[in-house]
Amino acid sequence: MSNPAIRTEGLSKYYGPLHALSDLSMEVIPGEVFGFLGPNGAGKTTTIRLLLGLIHPSAGSAEIFGLDCRRSSVEVHRKISYVPGEAGLWPSLTGEETLHLLGRVHGQVDEDYRIV
Repeated sequence: MSNPAIRTEGLSKYYGPLHALSDLSMEVIPGEVFGFLGPNGAGKTTTIRLLLGLIHPSAGSAEIFGLDCRRSSVEVHRKISYVPGEAGLWPSLTGEETLHLLGRVHGQVDEDYRIV
């Protein structure tokens, strides 16, 4: 059996007395569609930032495809992408121009995914 796409065990993030995320344990299997729903302050963005290794957990652990999100964040980032809802890119560029720029910055583009 392959590793879960996402696995968390007791994942928590505290900012002093504020518990931004408390004791989240879950598994998402490869191919499963999973969404975070909840009101503002429920911990959705905190969970995603923890999974991306952008912030470190106060307790617990998180893995993406069997890789520890904290210790192996570079490898995790090679396997996933994230576009925040509040992304502020370059307003003077079209979507196509933005993708072209990001492809050049990244240094490679998988031409099989390009639609002309």
